[in-house]
Amino acid sequence: MFKNKKFLSFTGKISLPFGGPKVNQIIQVVCLALVFFIAFTIRILPLKWGAYLSEFDPYWHWYVAQHVANNGVSWIFTDSWIDTRTWFPYGRHVASTTPMGLPLTAVAFYQLIKGFNVSLLDVAIWLPPFMAAVTCIALYFWGRDVGGSETGILAALFLALNSAYIGRTTLGFFKHECVGIFAIVLASFLFLRAVKPENSFKKGLIYSIMAGLALAYLNISWGAFYYMFGLIPLFVFVALIIQRYTSKILIFYLVTMGISILLALPFPRPGLGVLSTMGAIPTLAGFIVLAMYEALNRLRFKIKIKFKFMPIILCIIVAAIVSAGIYLSGLAGPIAGKFLAVVNPVVRSASPIIESVAEHRMSTWSSFYHGFGNLIFLAPVGFYFAFKRGKLEDIYLILFGLTSLYFASSYIRLNLILSPVLCLLAAYGLTQIAKPVMKAVKASWLPVKKKVVPSINPIAGLAFLFILILVLTPTFMQALENAYSPVTIASASTPLREYREDWFDALEWINENVPEGVPVVCWWDYGYWVAIAGNSTSVADNATINTTQIAHIGQVLLSNETIAFNLSKKYFKSDYILAFVTTFPVYGQHRPWGYGDEGKWVWMARIAHGYHPEISEETVDRDKNGLPDENTLLGKIILYACGFPVNFEAGKIVYVSPSHEYVVKGEQKIATQIIIVKGIS
Repeated sequence: MFKNKKFLSFTGKISLPFGGPKVNQIIQVVCLALVFFIAFTIRILPLKWGAYLSEFDPYWHWYVAQHVANNGVSWIFTDSWIDTRTWFPYGRHVASTTPMGLPLTAVAFYQLIKGFNVSLLDVAIWLPPFMAAVTCIALYFWGRDVGGSETGILAALFLALNSAYIGRTTLGFFKHECVGIFAIVLASFLFLRAVKPENSFKKGLIYSIMAGLALAYLNISWGAFYYMFGLIPLFVFVALIIQRYTSKILIFYLVTMGISILLALPFPRPGLGVLSTMGAIPTLAGFIVLAMYEALNRLRFKIKIKFKFMPIILCIIVAAIVSAGIYLSGLAGPIAGKFLAVVNPVVRSASPIIESVAEHRMSTWSSFYHGFGNLIFLAPVGFYFAFKRGKLEDIYLILFGLTSLYFASSYIRLNLILSPVLCLLAAYGLTQIAKPVMKAVKASWLPVKKKVVPSINPIAGLAFLFILILVLTPTFMQALENAYSPVTIASASTPLREYREDWFDALEWINENVPEGVPVVCWWDYGYWVAIAGNSTSVADNATINTTQIAHIGQVLLSNETIAFNLSKKYFKSDYILAFVTTFPVYGQHRPWGYGDEGKWVWMARIAHGYHPEISEETVDRDKNGLPDENTLLGKIILYACGFPVNFEAGKIVYVSPSHEYVVKGEQKIATQIIIVKGIS
């Protein structure tokens, strides 16, 4: 039936109580195909409300991919493109502020399939669910190395149905993560294959080169490469401590990390940052420790050092001294604030811009349970069996699990990095629990003369597994529920599960009515939509590369109307100011709902206060009703959105999105209103 015997051999065997090896292999392929189908299908459920790019950043990555498709790649390495449609009036150096892995991947896929009447936008929309499905297959191969084919299949299935992972790989979520997690899983699998003791040197070298390529891809795709630059050195260091070191580890570590760094250097991002920031020190320290240990280990046999841990201690001391020297001398620059806040959550309190982003907040027990469900109870079982066995791949799995758990606790967004390893640990724990049960069931099917007395009652064992499956079912149903919602722009950036035309209509109005080159001033959340989807110009966006400019926007929105328009002209040479306000009806009167600027004004005030001390929560909300006072520009717009009569003195409302009609007509529907005010010269 299947002619590709090499693939069947590579996928391994599932040990079933019936059928021969060929039947098992066929079942294996069918299972993988089913997992791929499930992973892809569940992530395209938002298609019910239309196929669009989701969230905000995907619009930028698609915009950059368009430029690559139209102008080639030479500009990337010279950082020659300064985009003037964003961050007006200064513009943005694109190559040095954008990881290029994702746009290049999209363009590569586009070049392959453009003959089928597929646009680059189509590729950007459909790539995330496809890459998520491919990542599930990659996790299968890693899981198979850890605990056999059963572990691999379960790990892939768990990831396919994992809420935390689904949330950032659905239709249109064209962000770094969709390729970044794939690169992390693939690099981990290949590097562990390289250092596997039973593999030959030649095979290990090939795997280490492939691991270096996967890691290089991660380096140019996502800032989370700093995590791998810490995890792999930590792994080899622990391998050294527990006496699992071999000379091959030094060579393969050097090959993997060296290739990943060398291939990333020509790209402006990360560029030299891959070597010259604090995030690169663990990689350097890992090399120093391994190289010195190898040298001292050889020397020990000549001078007969009796204390076997002496080389390790010396290596640690030297590596610590060198790392400290690099840090204190200033040779290594600081890493970005948001990365530092992951390691040390305390520092985020000094940066309101970091705290203002919902995905940067610390995780809670409820967020963990929402993301992983009952898998969080199986993962500790996997930890136990990995620790008990103690192979190199187990050590890596434990370190990956513990460190990613810490970082996911620090940043709720990093549940994404935790997802594959937690799913793998849960799958490993489940298969180890199930093995005695399956042995007992298999033994009960043997002929009477060959029967072996099972250690457990097969009926009781099967009942236990059945209950376990029932316990896990709500977790998978929750994943389905989470996936079944429209993309952000189609629901007007709210949790509503219905199509809203407000943003589409507003962006079309901006495209047709705002003069070319004149920016629309709005809070940074909507900058990409205004500039790219609205084919206009914005003054700030989700890149948050200029906190001063964001503070100016906060000052504009929270100032007196007359002052606001004067500041808008001064800072941005614009009369157009946009606000997004969500309201809900209470006894016929609309009230602020909190999903628009009426909920974000607090962060506007906190960020603005650092540069404009006269703006603060206290001065903006003097009546302490939780909203900006009516003498501020944003306060007036919120009142107007709620249906109150408002007199604009220095400006006039030039656009209101369709759902404002719900307010005017007193309909009992939530309104998601985009309101644009233009200053009167």
